[in-house]
Amino acid sequence: MNTKIHSNQSYLAHLVLFIVALIYGANYSIAKIVLDPKYIQPNGFILLRIWSAVILFIVFFGPLKRIEKSDFRLLIVCALSGVLCNQLFFFNGLSLTSPIHAALIMVCTPMLVLIMRYFNGSPLSPTNIFGCSLGVFGAAWLILSSKNGHGQNSSALGDIYILINALSYGYYLIQAPKLIQKYGPFETMKWLFLIGGICCIPFGVNDLVHTQWALLDSNAWLALIFVLICTTFLAYALNAFALQLSHSSLVSNYIYLQPFIASIIAIWLGKDFFQWRHLFIGIIIITGVFLSDWKGKKLMHRN
Repeated sequence: MNTKIHSNQSYLAHLVLFIVALIYGANYSIAKIVLDPKYIQPNGFILLRIWSAVILFIVFFGPLKRIEKSDFRLLIVCALSGVLCNQLFFFNGLSLTSPIHAALIMVCTPMLVLIMRYFNGSPLSPTNIFGCSLGVFGAAWLILSSKNGHGQNSSALGDIYILINALSYGYYLIQAPKLIQKYGPFETMKWLFLIGGICCIPFGVNDLVHTQWALLDSNAWLALIFVLICTTFLAYALNAFALQLSHSSLVSNYIYLQPFIASIIAIWLGKDFFQWRHLFIGIIIITGVFLSDWKGKKLMHRN
């Protein structure tokens, strides 16, 4: 009976994570419909995202409940890493680089999760170390190729911001399950977005106040609604639910799908163009990430 329940939970986790990957893959191009014409500056966009999520989580899942004082430090850490830094570096990076570059660099997240687990005491084999090195090489190549001007709509600074975002998100994936298991996914999200929203006010309030809303056309409004509801509220809620059903490595591993989804949508919408180096570097990064977690998966199943 327990085996059947565990199997059902596993299938549900995979389904939920596929939906999340689809949303995030689309977000790379859809968000640029608002960011590229500078309808809303990145920091103002982020502030709007976070507070929209706060409102939606409270409307759908009820008012905030009491959190133990001993958990507030971890709440703040997760809010800063999973909401504030994650959002600030992602959107500022995406405004400076291409959707395909951003998606490829985000593939490094599982590798970063594994490296952080290593510093927390999890062992790494020579295969893991080789995979991590290969992934870092691929990400560095992608960033340096931006600097050399191979991509007209990408930049080294934007790629570095996305890499910092991946590091921040990876750390969040390791820390957040402790809160999610105790308070549930949706209660945790309410608190994380509230704390992140308060911390984001100094960064985004000026940009948001000076936004000229009359300039937004119908496509920009649709893109804005998608980012606020799907990418922020729905994706975070589903990710938190998946973390309750599985583990951080499985959640981070679904990022492998994002470059494929993001590339198809970006090329289809005309937000990016295909280059063979994208495919080659993507293979290097994904191979590196796969090898870096080769034995980590077996170790995790034993625990």
